[in-house]
Amino acid sequence: MTSGSEFSIRVDPTNPGQFFACCGLLELASRCWAEVVEAWFEDDGRLFRIRIAGISLEDPRALLSDYVRSCTLKNTMTSDECRRRDQLAIMTKKEIEAAGRKAEEGDLASLWRESPVLFGPPFNLTIDWHLDTRAGGSTFKTWAGQQSVIDIALGMQALMTPGGKRVVPNDEWLCLSSRGGGLPFNFDSDLGGQGSPLDVGFSFDPLADMSIGIRPIIELCAFVGLQRFRPARMSRENRYRYTAWNEPLPTSIASVAAAGLLDLPATRQLEFRLLYRTKYLKSFLSAKPV
Repeated sequence: MTSGSEFSIRVDPTNPGQFFACCGLLELASRCWAEVVEAWFEDDGRLFRIRIAGISLEDPRALLSDYVRSCTLKNTMTSDECRRRDQLAIMTKKEIEAAGRKAEEGDLASLWRESPVLFGPPFNLTIDWHLDTRAGGSTFKTWAGQQSVIDIALGMQALMTPGGKRVVPNDEWLCLSSRGGGLPFNFDSDLGGQGSPLDVGFSFDPLADMSIGIRPIIELCAFVGLQRFRPARMSRENRYRYTAWNEPLPTSIASVAAAGLLDLPATRQLEFRLLYRTKYLKSFLSAKPV
């Protein structure tokens, strides 16, 4: 009998951030243990299972977590572009204008904010869905235009370190939270539903006791998941549907199932909307069963 490894994670299927974080975990696991990884949802979508066939691992969830925390995250800017950006960053606006470098500074700032994000070994994965205007990937870009995608990703990765964080059972790993530092992507609908400072009428920042807990694993893994896994848009409305597939599937087929394009019996389908805080700043709202 062929050996294997398996782990499970508790999920709130009505939270689209948690759903796409599971999809991201499948993507990342398949990058580590390519052809032998498959996953599925059980318990009416409340339990996500990942199976690694043919490989015996003592704690695959912890190993995958370590890989995500320690992998190199950077964008696609060249070393020369990064060095030039750093040089301009220490110059004053007057110095930049006097040197005729204002346009160059703007171009480099734009590259830093928008360039695809690279997840280094063992994943070797490029995330660029936020630049996809043809197939609709950019629809799910939740951060504002002046926010940097690589800065957000690095911030979420930094918050995944275990020191000082609340200990949670292994199957509730997605719920690991932090109350300090970093701007989230706003994929976690529990966070998005709290409202922005503009929504509620005051800022949470100076009120330490009211700071909103960020769940960095949800944010970073959902960012990965949306590269391959996309919800189906319902007509031209602000409604997006995803499906918690219930049969073991590899990544390539699971992405089709997640969009509801496979005829699988007894699957759970849910719909969510995007909350438009401004023209560009959005959040994922909780989903409802279809």
